[in-house]
Amino acid sequence: MEDYVAGVVAGEMPASFPPEALKAQAVAARSFALTRRLEALAAGRRHDVTAGVVSQVFRQAPSSAARAAAEATAGEVLALGREPVEAYFHASCGGRTEGGLDALGRDLPYLKGVECGRCDAAPGVRWTVRVGEGELGRAAGLGGAASSARVVARTGTGRAARVEIAAGARKVTVAGADLRQRLGWSRLPSLAFEVRRDGDAFAFAGRGRGHGAGLCQWGAAELAREGKGYREILKHYYPATEVVRMY
Repeated sequence: MEDYVAGVVAGEMPASFPPEALKAQAVAARSFALTRRLEALAAGRRHDVTAGVVSQVFRQAPSSAARAAAEATAGEVLALGREPVEAYFHASCGGRTEGGLDALGRDLPYLKGVECGRCDAAPGVRWTVRVGEGELGRAAGLGGAASSARVVARTGTGRAARVEIAAGARKVTVAGADLRQRLGWSRLPSLAFEVRRDGDAFAFAGRGRGHGAGLCQWGAAELAREGKGYREILKHYYPATEVVRMY
């Protein structure tokens, strides 16, 4: 487990991040892995996690900083009621994290939107992406080039909950999370965006990177630079939880 956690810390956070941020990531990664382990056992699956963004990014040769974070927190898990929690995380929230229900369809008491405001220096925290009218129409399932697009419903944190896309007289409404998946998670970095027509394409201008739920990695780094310990960082992003040693 500790070898795995070190590999996730290396895959998910720059080695240059403060040690307390790396430790917070280590505990979150271990907690997430254990919840997936329990699910796999119950379902009879032969694997627990994958090595990409659907689960947790993993590197075979972790840095010394990543290994130190795993070793310093060995056996520690983020828990609620003595059970490990699904400690989701993302690169940068753009100001405020998202609730689990809106971000992931997971209505969990510890995945509530919290103020962050510390990830302004994150790479690509402000972004603009152009999507061709044909590509957007296909993503919406219209079978033709999109002629208009607008956000018609937003979550409590201002992220796009539903997007109306039209091709001529035909209109469909697509869940923001579905649209992001269809276009590609890296193509559309987050759901905190505005959309407008831009010539023969549509310009999505937004902030943040990732689904927005749980730990904001660049926010955690800034909290660590402010002198916060990894337990304080985790408490901020996962309310009502506690760090416990489970093995």
